Amino acid sequence: MKLHLTLLGMAGLLLGLGAGAAPQPRLVCDQPVFDFGERESSGELEHEFVIRNAGDIALQINNLRPTCGCLVPKFTERIIAPGRTASITVRFVLRGRQGQQTKLVYIESNDPDQPAYALHLNGLIVDPVDIEPHLLFFGRVPASFAATNTLVVTAAGTNRLGLVSVQIDSPAFAVTAEPLVDHQSARVTVITKPPLPEGLTRANLRIATGNPRQPTITTVVSAYVPGAFVVMPPELLLVGREGDHVRRELSLRTESNTAFRVVAVEPPLKDIVFTILSSDATTCRIAFPSLPVLRSLEGKQVRIVTDLPARPEILVPIRVFIR
Repeated sequence: MKLHLTLLGMAGLLLGLGAGAAPQPRLVCDQPVFDFGERESSGELEHEFVIRNAGDIALQINNLRPTCGCLVPKFTERIIAPGRTASITVRFVLRGRQGQQTKLVYIESNDPDQPAYALHLNGLIVDPVDIEPHLLFFGRVPASFAATNTLVVTAAGTNRLGLVSVQIDSPAFAVTAEPLVDHQSARVTVITKPPLPEGLTRANLRIATGNPRQPTITTVVSAYVPGAFVVMPPELLLVGREGDHVRRELSLRTESNTAFRVVAVEPPLKDIVFTILSSDATTCRIAFPSLPVLRSLEGKQVRIVTDLPARPEILVPIRVFIR
């Protein structure tokens, strides 16, 4: 009987040991979120996150995986003993960033409960000087109408504006600038100068801010003057890497629902392929299945010849953005 009880006691002890949790590492970071506030879109910032192994065996850092190429993380130790701490430093390149930012770095480790632990960097990145709106579009403007539009130049934080001056590269627009708040903001007024040509009129507006950190800002001003045709889109926008090919399509429709026919299409390069697709007598679509993304096409035009006496020629500008 005594032997039987002893065997039962040993079995119970073994079962108790088997039910206990196996030793494991546990990654802990008391401050996994870093709020860097408001920063200018220049230079870079660096922050150190302290992590700790609150487990029973060594914590092994296998990899640091940032969610953006603008983050460069590095660690001081790959193996962290129980109860010990280590640092992970994250460098954030601010140049070229703007607006609210939420960036993450994942710590991939042998912690079975959280194999990909996230560190956060949050904040707002602003230009030393900004404009609103960033692009000024008048919309549809009658050819004989002098339309007025404005944008506001604002210095962020402790930045200040100097003497603000403006220059535009098209005689279709007149521009003036006036200060609003002492060295903090200014208003730029743009007025169309009739008569405007039919179709899309576009110009580059250069603003000298008087601020050494961002002395100039260049933006685009445009207006669309309706005529015999409605052309959509009013310009061909080619976005991609140099040498990429993109598909684009133009739609032509007469304002007065007058029947017409496209006689010829003349792209800026002879090897550009197109297809004329007539929907009905008053509408025509022109498809470009493979337009090349080339810097040399910036400012070029697609010439469309029609049999409509009121508008025998349509020039569609090309804009190129290389990523």
